[in-house]
Amino acid sequence: MEEKEILEKVEEGQKKNLLQRIDWKKIWKYICEIDLYCLLAPFCMLAVLYVFCAFTGLWPEEDNIYNSFALQADSWLKGSLSLINGENYSYLELAIFNGQYYVSFPPFPSYVLLPFSLVYGINTPDGKITVVFVLIGALYAYKLCRELLGNERKEIAFLISMMIYIGSNTLFFSVISWVWFMAQSMSFTLTILALYFAVKAKPGRSLFFWACAVGCRPFQILMFPVMIMLMIRTWTATETDFKLWNKIKKQWYKGIPCFVVAISYCILNYVRFGSIMEFGHNYLPEFTREEAGQFNIVYLEENMKKMFRLPEMPANEAFNFFNSDGIALWIVNPIMILIVITAIYKLIKSRDRDTAIVLVILGTVIIHLFVICMHRTLGGWHFGNRYTCDLLPMVAAGICLSMPKSDKFLVVPKLLFIYGFAINMIGTVAAYNYWI
Repeated sequence: MEEKEILEKVEEGQKKNLLQRIDWKKIWKYICEIDLYCLLAPFCMLAVLYVFCAFTGLWPEEDNIYNSFALQADSWLKGSLSLINGENYSYLELAIFNGQYYVSFPPFPSYVLLPFSLVYGINTPDGKITVVFVLIGALYAYKLCRELLGNERKEIAFLISMMIYIGSNTLFFSVISWVWFMAQSMSFTLTILALYFAVKAKPGRSLFFWACAVGCRPFQILMFPVMIMLMIRTWTATETDFKLWNKIKKQWYKGIPCFVVAISYCILNYVRFGSIMEFGHNYLPEFTREEAGQFNIVYLEENMKKMFRLPEMPANEAFNFFNSDGIALWIVNPIMILIVITAIYKLIKSRDRDTAIVLVILGTVIIHLFVICMHRTLGGWHFGNRYTCDLLPMVAAGICLSMPKSDKFLVVPKLLFIYGFAINMIGTVAAYNYWI
């Protein structure tokens, strides 16, 4: 027998021995234990994004013309806190301060883009980055709902997670990476992560992601009490001698990453605008020209009307859904209807330790809506009511904590999801094609 044949037989024998040593039953058991919804959630989101791109031609590979965060990151890398070319991109809503032009939005998205700017300059792959954030958000939205509902109710967890992404107005800003929408998409995902790790009682991660979310959408700071209550809920359920003060004394250092992120915002704001609280929006020309400025109670009454206004409904014609400042929040975010229903059920039928958290969530939602209505605008050009989407991760958590256990109730979220998906998918495609 030739040496080559001997070697081949030896190798064949080694392969057989290896295959025999593998515990195939254990591998099959592991495969069966994989939660397929963890794959299905981002896959469904990816499928919807593909359909949107097919109808609009706005693919993630396209250059981002509203690339404020890339311009800012590139300027920082080149040693300038203001935009380095000194050009006023009026369509980018730049802040004007001491004769210099600055990006007027909270800075965290530019933090994310810094390593990409090293390679791509101002042509960062914003579309692809946004898609990654959206897919991560869809996955962790499901995981958040599953943690609160329990493993035996995975189907409902999946339904609620899809409601806040493709069955709500979140869809409108998840499909594209323009500066306003990129920041909101990042904030949405980071908010979900903050809530998920709060439920898991991991304060370091929760507070860190919360700080990052605030650096995209500042009013996410209002979510802090909800996060703390969710952590306490888990600690009291898993520790017999839990005391909050003792927990703080033992784990205070886990708040350092959050503190570092917050300090970075303060330093950046101070060296640019002379105030640790000012990120630039107050120096936008559209607000400096307004006597009442960016935020004022004088805007409240008019914005409250817009927050709940119905589309114009001419006889035998298409409805006018408006293309700026929004329509009734429940029309495009029907999950808001669901939390009202489930919260009422919770208060009447099954009060328990979670009732207080649901009430705090509802209170936070009301406060957040009140603050939004004090802003001069309710989102500028868009379909729906996108500012209110910042509330939806909290709303989803509240629904999971108050959801009736009866399967008969499931017809309600299913109908709301079908309606929400239909109106937001059609409305989003229509808006980006300028049909409305």
